[in-house]
Amino acid sequence: MSPLLEKLEQVVPGFHGYQKRAQLREDDALIREKVASMLDSAKGRVERMIVTMRKKNIGAALRLDDLRLELVKASQMLKHAKRDTDMFEKGEVNEHVLEELLRCDYELVHLALRIVERVVNLSMSMEDREFMDKLNETINIVYELEKCIKKREDIISGFKNT
Repeated sequence: MSPLLEKLEQVVPGFHGYQKRAQLREDDALIREKVASMLDSAKGRVERMIVTMRKKNIGAALRLDDLRLELVKASQMLKHAKRDTDMFEKGEVNEHVLEELLRCDYELVHLALRIVERVVNLSMSMEDREFMDKLNETINIVYELEKCIKKREDIISGFKNT
């Protein structure tokens, strides 16, 4: 068993690592649902911070809203991902494609965990400059996650070309 698969199985209960061909679609859904859930959780925390931050620093509140919007966008990208691909219909995927998909899934989960951690660690008691720096870093991680989602979709959609 690959180390990536072991790590993913710890974070995503029921995930089989695309090893069972009959469960390719289910494994895909588990990853997408888990990451979307993590992003939705972070979004909820950000929404609560916005309410408090409006009273303290309107600029930071607006930037928090930017983060909230990016979290919504990334979550929706996962929830509404294309599901009717040849990869899932045929249930036959070469090992190289599966390994690439597994790496991408690991990166998705890892980035989502980093986002949640950073949102949890954003503190209203920080100085404004430090808060904004950490907030901007978090938004950049969400951008990375969005790129990873697109890459994952390309892997799944491009399966018929491999």
